[in-house]
Amino acid sequence: MASNAIDAGIKLRPNTEDLKDLGPAFESRWNEYFADAPDKPVVWLGIASGHVKPYPVPPRKYLSLGYHTEYAASRGRVCITSGTDPHAPLNFDSGFLTEASDLAILRWAYKFGREIVRRMSFFRGEYPEGHPAFAADSEARCGEVSGPVEMSDPKIKYTAKDDEAIDEWNRRAVETCWHSLGTCAMKPRDDGGVVDNRLNVSGVQNLKVVGMSICKFQGHSEYDKKSTTLRM
Repeated sequence: MASNAIDAGIKLRPNTEDLKDLGPAFESRWNEYFADAPDKPVVWLGIASGHVKPYPVPPRKYLSLGYHTEYAASRGRVCITSGTDPHAPLNFDSGFLTEASDLAILRWAYKFGREIVRRMSFFRGEYPEGHPAFAADSEARCGEVSGPVEMSDPKIKYTAKDDEAIDEWNRRAVETCWHSLGTCAMKPRDDGGVVDNRLNVSGVQNLKVVGMSICKFQGHSEYDKKSTTLRM
């Protein structure tokens, strides 16, 4: 009861070889946002003691590995549908994985994390229902094994079909994290935000908003481009 079962985690940035694996879908995002910012991790990986997905599995010992993007490029939207009825349903679109770069990151994270786990001393294989649906003749297929691979063993080789299976798995399994940030983007309307540099809501009079994403955009490049700085 004193543990949340997440016993270890790591924040990662891709090296030169990893960038090749991430492919052209991530190249522009890397060059624009990460290449000159060594303090920005691309992805988080963490392990949990147990099977964390809410569906029945055979009784045995499990370890789960989760991963998420640290700076997702995809953006959603939420809009009111009535100016008079506060109970009217919202027009909501999560925007999950609308940017190809986010899908590439999750694909790379899956592969990276899998290589770590299959080298752990207690590794005895993978539960197929908790993984992408790889073809029966694929090197990436999942199943039980007698023990871990050697640290020096080569990585799993994934085909284009395998990558498609991983992408489909991530599309079906993706969900928001518990620590979402930036419901209202604290940046100019022209950049997809909702406020000016005095926190006035665009298109509305006498209303200011301070969302948690102000932590991210305080003095950040979105405002540096306009030679202004957010002030609390």
